[in-house]
Amino acid sequence: MSMKHKFGAGFLLVSMFSLCMGFYFSDFFGIGTANQLGNIWMSGSFVFALYMSPFIFIYGILISWLISRKVQLVETERTGLYIALHGLGGLPFAVLSLSSQSTAAFLFTAGLGALLAILFALLELGLGYMTRKGRIGWLVLYIPFLAYLAVYIIGQVQSVPPSVDEAAYDEPGYSRKEAVEFVTQQHGQGENGGFPAETGKVEHWELFGEHFARETIIENVPGEKETYYVTLMEENLDRQEVYKTTYLTKEDQMTLHNRVTE
Repeated sequence: MSMKHKFGAGFLLVSMFSLCMGFYFSDFFGIGTANQLGNIWMSGSFVFALYMSPFIFIYGILISWLISRKVQLVETERTGLYIALHGLGGLPFAVLSLSSQSTAAFLFTAGLGALLAILFALLELGLGYMTRKGRIGWLVLYIPFLAYLAVYIIGQVQSVPPSVDEAAYDEPGYSRKEAVEFVTQQHGQGENGGFPAETGKVEHWELFGEHFARETIIENVPGEKETYYVTLMEENLDRQEVYKTTYLTKEDQMTLHNRVTE
């Protein structure tokens, strides 16, 4: 195999393995919120690539070059030996764990080094096979760019701030959603079905042949944190009359503010 195949395999291994590890650690440790995950994924991937690159592009390619000089892939049955020697060449990766003084960490990093070396050999062989029939095989090197671009786009889409209503419902402390649910529950849901426990929803019902519509409206009290006016509005659709009952509410408290008939 030529050096360009080795560098191509190294590039594919570093980029794709780093991308997978970046996603694994950001998801496994629950780092960040949903709209940060794409950026954390990218950051983790670049950190892994930074640490992997010297090992792959200096030590790994050097070992692979030495193996290539001893094992000429002119016969198919020597492919297994070629891959196995790469695996053995990856075992010294364990020196990175010597500072931990842990046998388990030493064995893990040794196995990881062997796995990476075997993946390197497989990528090199695959790249050699694809490029043997023409230059179009080198297009596989664009796969990491497309993968990172996809992750970047995901991060940008997830970072779009929610709408005003969604943002209000996600706020910490005594939120608008909690205020609406508390007031409608305290006012009573059994009264002809009660008022909607969420804003923007209109409920219709009929009583003695007359038609009614109910809606719940919430407003922030100016200058007051986590304090709201929650208005329970009922409209008689036949008489064109509107009845409004407004409560002033803060966490686990509510007082009648006013009643209005329009």
